[in-house]
Amino acid sequence: MNRIAITGVESAGKSTLGAALAEALNAVLVEEAARKDHEVLEEKVHLGTLERLGDTQFQACLEAERHALQTGRSTIITDTDATVLTLWGEHVWGAQPKGLEAFAAWPDFTLLCAPTIPWVNDPLRSMPNASDRWALHQKYEERLRGSVPWSLVDANTPQERLDQAVRAFLKFTSNTDSAH
Repeated sequence: MNRIAITGVESAGKSTLGAALAEALNAVLVEEAARKDHEVLEEKVHLGTLERLGDTQFQACLEAERHALQTGRSTIITDTDATVLTLWGEHVWGAQPKGLEAFAAWPDFTLLCAPTIPWVNDPLRSMPNASDRWALHQKYEERLRGSVPWSLVDANTPQERLDQAVRAFLKFTSNTDSAH
């Protein structure tokens, strides 16, 4: 089973890349739970919300694994990860959400989306300034260094980003296969 997490700052194209990559790899996609969460949509988020979202997303990843096994697929993609929730908590409240350890350990490979595409306004986003997103992006890179294998997705168009992600995934799987 290949478990891919897509991470990055808001409006970096995580959901768009996740959907395209899932189609390209015939993978099961786990969409970001925050997009449909009532506290997030009502702008009533607190640190406990992030903890709950982490558990919800992790449980959805586990369910996607079961679904993948039943349908003969070998790849699961989540378009958010524990890094998003951790850095969200640190950025807004200066504290890390608790209970994210299992979710943080779930992915085998992570794709970090750079904020190289235009910011799009939506209820989940609060950082229209590109320099703010780039500063936070640097924290994502720092967090990923030394963790699971990861690759940067920094192309400017959806197709180029997809191509970059597919190449990174294939390189990861060939390295994993040759290590066994």
